[in-house]
Amino acid sequence: MTGLALHLTALLLLSPGSTAQPASDPAPPLLLTDAHLVNPATKTVRRGALRIERERIAAVLDEAPTDSLILKGKTLLEGGTNRGSVDSLKQARALFKRATGVAEHQALAHYYAALANYRLNNQFPEDAEDRREPVLKDAIDHLKRAAKIDSTMADAWALLAGCYGQRMGLDPMRGMSLGPKSSEAMEKAMTLAPKNPRVWIIGGTQDYFTPSMFGGDKEQALKKFKKAARLAEQESVSDPLKPNWGHAEAHAWIGIAHMNAERYNQARTAFEKALDVNPDYGWVKYVLLPKLDKKTG
Repeated sequence: MTGLALHLTALLLLSPGSTAQPASDPAPPLLLTDAHLVNPATKTVRRGALRIERERIAAVLDEAPTDSLILKGKTLLEGGTNRGSVDSLKQARALFKRATGVAEHQALAHYYAALANYRLNNQFPEDAEDRREPVLKDAIDHLKRAAKIDSTMADAWALLAGCYGQRMGLDPMRGMSLGPKSSEAMEKAMTLAPKNPRVWIIGGTQDYFTPSMFGGDKEQALKKFKKAARLAEQESVSDPLKPNWGHAEAHAWIGIAHMNAERYNQARTAFEKALDVNPDYGWVKYVLLPKLDKKTG
């Protein structure tokens, strides 16, 4: 683990006057012997140390290569999504936003900042509009910038369509203005990358949540989720900076669609497949499977 990573860990685990003990995993040994952070006699954080360390880390990150910021952000984003950790998602978003200030990989940085917001929105309660609205608006702003920088970025267009859809979910009256924008963005994504599994996942969620009177179709959504799972199985992303999420998520949505249709055995199979792909997927492990267990009693 690098010194920067250790100090980032320290900031997450320690607060002024606290002991240098984490809630779960043991802290790296350096945390208890790093004299400028921790008083070795009392094992408490030195007064003012966290403020100084935050300033030092901010300065290091300002000088860090953009790809390093994005990779660190992706790690936090994946972990935060798996654990449902709002704090980790916010930390990831902060790194991505910092990366948008550099020309290199700027479109990707905007995309990931939006994806972090998209994940944050999904962590907030459905009725928490005061928290969901700002993150969706910020996500849309970042995606517009990403698409302006790189108009061929299918992932940005697909996520933009999804964010428009979620804003309509907050206020159905926006459907008249946002519905066409969402459809147009999804059409661009499908045209640019018809074999991108993330495009099909988001397209499926649009069909799933759109009321049937406006063209929604849960069985059509299921077909899209299944196609996304097949495409994700075949996808090979060699560049670690590029988006590669979606395989486990596609199976989770397959399970949701089956569970909604009371096909409980097929739902369980899909959820188990999602955990085969990603054993740490907390949404499936702690939310969807318990919900299914409750239904099957």
